[in-house]
Formats: sequence, C-alpha cells, structure tokens
Amino acid sequence: MLYIKKISLSIGLIVFGSIVTFSQNTNVNNDLIEKIIENIAEQSDEELDYSNLLEEMNMLITNPISLNTADEKELKKLFILNQNQIASFIKYREGTGTIFSLYELQLIPGFSEELIRMIKPFVSLTQNAEREFDSNPKAQHQLLLKTEKTLEEEKAYTSTNPNSKFLGSPWKYYTRYQYLSPKKKMTFGFTSEKDKGEPFFKGENSSGFDYYSGFFQYKLKGIIKQINIGDYQVKFGQGLNLWSGLSSGKSSLTTQNANKSQGIKSYKSTNENQFFRGASLLLTPIKNSELAVFASYLNKDASLNSDSIETSVSSIVNTGFHRNLNEFDKKHQLNERVLGSYFYLNLKKVELGISYLQSEYSLQILPENKAYNHYRFKGTRNQNISLTYQTQYQSIHLFGEVAQSKSGGRAFIQGANIQAHSRLNLELIYRKYDPDYHAFFSSAFSEQSSNQNEEGFYFGAEFHPIPKWTIKAYYDQFQFPWLKYTANAPSNGHEYFSQLEFTPNSSTSIYFRYKQENKPINNSSEIIKGLTIQKKNQYRLHLSTRLDDNWEIRNRIEIAQYKKAGIKESGYLLYQDIRYQFSEKPISMNLRFALFDTDSFNSRIYAYENDILYAYSVPAYYLHGSRFYFNFNWKINRNCKIYLKYAQTKYASLSEIGSGNSEIDGNKKSEIKILLKLRL
Repeated sequence: MLYIKKISLSIGLIVFGSIVTFSQNTNVNNDLIEKIIENIAEQSDEELDYSNLLEEMNMLITNPISLNTADEKELKKLFILNQNQIASFIKYREGTGTIFSLYELQLIPGFSEELIRMIKPFVSLTQNAEREFDSNPKAQHQLLLKTEKTLEEEKAYTSTNPNSKFLGSPWKYYTRYQYLSPKKKMTFGFTSEKDKGEPFFKGENSSGFDYYSGFFQYKLKGIIKQINIGDYQVKFGQGLNLWSGLSSGKSSLTTQNANKSQGIKSYKSTNENQFFRGASLLLTPIKNSELAVFASYLNKDASLNSDSIETSVSSIVNTGFHRNLNEFDKKHQLNERVLGSYFYLNLKKVELGISYLQSEYSLQILPENKAYNHYRFKGTRNQNISLTYQTQYQSIHLFGEVAQSKSGGRAFIQGANIQAHSRLNLELIYRKYDPDYHAFFSSAFSEQSSNQNEEGFYFGAEFHPIPKWTIKAYYDQFQFPWLKYTANAPSNGHEYFSQLEFTPNSSTSIYFRYKQENKPINNSSEIIKGLTIQKKNQYRLHLSTRLDDNWEIRNRIEIAQYKKAGIKESGYLLYQDIRYQFSEKPISMNLRFALFDTDSFNSRIYAYENDILYAYSVPAYYLHGSRFYFNFNWKINRNCKIYLKYAQTKYASLSEIGSGNSEIDGNKKSEIKILLKLRL
C-alpha cells in the first residue's frame, strides 16, 4: 500500500513540481534561526552567546545531512525533528528504500509541508555511490578576521574616573583559525578576542588579546572513539547535570523541547564561562555503550566580598568584559576544577545514561545575605549525580532525568511526545527543581535561566488540520516555591502561546502569533513590597516570501501591551526587510528599516537581525525612533569571502542614549562590523 502511495505521489509531483519547486530560500534559514533565538532572548535579561548555535546551523547548511544514509544520531543534529519524527522517518526508509524526493516525506506521519520546508536547507538526498566518490575530501584551513566598532563615543572613553575609564580603543578584534581534516578525523584551532574598550598589546593585556581559547579533537575507531584537548563543551541527557551551553527552551517549535544529547564538542566561541578547559575521552567499553570522562581547570571572573574576614566570592561574573580597572579587579579571581563522567547504554528498547560531576572552587562562594539567596550554593565543593532515560513505545516518546546535588536538593523532569495522529503532535513536560538543587552546568527545560526553585507543567501542540495550514500552541503553568530576586514571596504564573501559520508554497510563509505571560513580581511602589501581577501581551503578524531568484522580502508588525499595578503601557514595532542576490555575481545584500514606538523599556519588543557570519543581534526596540541596517556579502573567490554590516538607531525624543559607562551624547547610535573569511 505504501508503494502505491509512493508511485501516486511521484506522478503528482511531476505536475505539482512544475508549479512549486524547493529552490534555495534564505528566508527559511532566517525564519528558523529567528524562532530559536528570539524566544530565548525574550525570556532572558542576560546577553547570551548564540555563536555556537549559529555555527552549528551554518555547518548543517554547508554540509547537509543525507536522508538516505543518516542514522539516528546524525538526524538528532537537526534542530527541528523530535524523536517521534526521527523514529517514523527511519521506519519509512527501511520499508521503502532510497528516497528520491523530499515530497515523499509527506507520507510519513508527523511530516507536514511546513516541516519539510524547514529541514530542506539542512538535508540532501545524496546516494551511497556519490558519498564514496567524495570519500576523500581535502583538509581545510579556515581563518576568520573580524572587527567592529560603535561610531559614537561612549562616556567611559573620556571619563576622569581612573577606575571606570576604558583602557583600550573602541574597536573590537576577533580572530579564529581552524584546521579540519576529514580524512584523519582531526580538527584543531584557536579563538582570540578583544572586546570594545579592552586594552590591546598594552597594560594588563600586554600579550595582545584579552581572551584566548584553543581546541583539538581527534576521532578514532576502536575502544577510544574521541579525544578532546583544550576547550570543549559537554551536553548529555535532558540537561539537569551536564549541559554546558544553551539549550533551546520554549519557542514556536512547541513540540520540540526534549533535549537531544550532543556529546562532547570542541568549543570555539567567546563566552568565557560556559565551557570546560582540559581534556576528555569518549570510549566504547562494551557494545552499544559509551563512556565519557573529562577533567577541567579554568579561571573565572568573580566579585569578591569586601566585608568578610576570609576572602570569599559573592557571585561569578559572566560578562567577559575587562575594559577598566574595576573589571580587571574581578578577572580570574576564582579557580574552578571539574571532574565528570557520563555512561550511556542502549538496550534497544530503552536508552539509559548516568552522569557524575564534581566541582571545586579555590574560594568559598557566599552570596549576598538576602532572603532570596537562602538556598543558593554556599561553599567550595559541589557534586551532582543524575540518571536519564528515553524510550519509544509505538508513537509515544518518553524522556526524563532525575538528579541530586551535594546539598540533597533534587531535580526531576519527565516528558512525553505523542504523535496522536499523522497531523497532530502533542508534548507534555512536568519538572520539579528544589530550591536547594545546585548545578553549575545545567540547562534543562525551565521558565528561568537556572534549574532551581521551580515546578511546572507544560503542554504543547502542533496541528495541521488541512494542507498548508499549521496551528501551534503551548501553555505553561509554573510556580516558584521560594523567593526570587524579583519576588519577595513564593509565587506562580503562566504563559500562553498560539500561532496560526499559512504556507501557500515553499517560498512564502505567513503567520499570526499571540503570546501572553503572567508573572508575579515585587510592587516597587509600596513601602512594604508585596507582589503584583505583571502581564504582557504580544501580537505579531509576519510575512516572508521569495519573489523570484533575486528578491526576498520580510515584513513584520508587532504590538506589545504591558500591565502592572495600575500601570498600562503599549508599543509597536514595524519593519521591512529586503534581500537581493545578484544572478551573475556572488554578491548578496539585505536591508532592514524599522519604526518603533513604546511607552518605556517595559513594553520593549525583541527582533532578530541578520548579521555577518557567525554573529547575531537581537536588539530590544523601545521608546520612539527608527533603526536600519545594511548587510553586504561578497564571495570574492572560492577561498575568500567578505561580510559587512552597518546599523544605526535614531531616537526621536532623547538627547543622550544609555547610562553609566555606555552613555552616548546625542540621539543616534551607529555600529559597523567587518568580517573576512579565508579558506585554504
């Protein structure tokens, strides 16, 4: 029966294919990156580093996964397939053999037109013979040289305060070299960076850059599968114990929240904290098993307690900035030593994993004596152990992890992804993280940035009622059993999201989104600060389409509403993107012009921006003004490509922008970025 369907579909494709083709569409790539990054940025006040995530997605675009040869492990590298879809795909391929067209995927339960459109840039239909022909690829040297600058002068460059005056130039410099030998299964390289305002070859940075990172990775056959030396990241299980780096979190990918173990990878980014520095081994001690062991020794920035008799640390500083004497005083004050392991066993029906992590610090960590810090980690040594599992029963994928830290605090997460119908996918997740659960390298599903002091239930759905139409929704109810920095009492809240998407063809996508978030926070207007509900509503209408082989456009209008203790605010963002790809020349350009008007920062709106290679921008639009940026990409020859970005924000009612060291006189802020990519 399946073969009959396949033949019928192939006939249909001859007709349909003349109307619609899966041409290269950068809008699809941009839309997917937006979906992942914008949602993370909206839920975190920290400036996060997405460069590793961007690089992994760009690597998939450059080296797409072959759907005819990829195993389950390779398919997990795709950001947009859940375990149910992977299992259904492998079962289909085993039954039908070679896949000749992406349109075939519509026969697989859970594979909608929209999903096929989303995975298209990251996959190929390469056959075994073609892979053998290309089985001896050449080694490559790749060098990235990047610089950027804010053109208007910030206050700190001319400050008379010696402790806050920036000691270096306003230019940022970044260098990354990588050698990759597919034949020898080996890669190595280094990354160096000087942030804006940091000294360069002078003062505290007499050796040049402020940050250096190096990596070496070698893959083997036999008991030892992989060796990493230098900087690396570890991501196993659901992230309650071992997940050094970002995980996806809540987004418009409403049924894709199960973390997929990514193992050990070389670290090439510039975040100066969320990685390990040392060595690791990945072994295969017995059949269908893996054992990872690793050790790390890393100096971190930290704020010292000045009023204690014994030197201690009040907090670990994650900014990575060393621009003035105040920031240099915090540089590398804390030494971190980590030992860890992860054992994985595949019993065919069930996959099990057990992890152990021990962290030791050179100074005692003592958070500020505040009520909300009562359950925070205190001391010099922490230990974590966790047990994770996943299994597939028919169309139900179950996954979970339970963990405990040295304090006795426990964390638990249990999820189920259910393919209830070929057009309906559901996901349920329950999590409970004790207030005294301490994990420095965790990034499991949660409302907050840490896996501590939270309990919640998440329900997500994706429904394709008729071809070309998709309905996505999630509801997340959460509570915080202990106090938070922003809440002086135990509290609870909820978040609701829904999106209706229409994809008339492979080049066009239109969606309308509504998102609501209710959170209790401190009422700062009262003398005795009680809690009040902070409510945010967001409405978004977005269109992206490829007009022809050269032109692409993207439009968005978004309205935000903010309400708290009698305060009502609102605002909007409106932007137009235009992208042009020359037919005869390897040059592309894109332009955005945006208008925004919000009552204050409370009703701010985030929007992802196209940027130079491996870079990202998710600015918050607030107050009244306009912003535009221009990107220019030119592939000079097969070994050299140059990227340029110029952006400017202009405010209608401000005479100065920012505050403190970043304050700028005037009502506009401009930025330029240049990147040169060389390949040998």
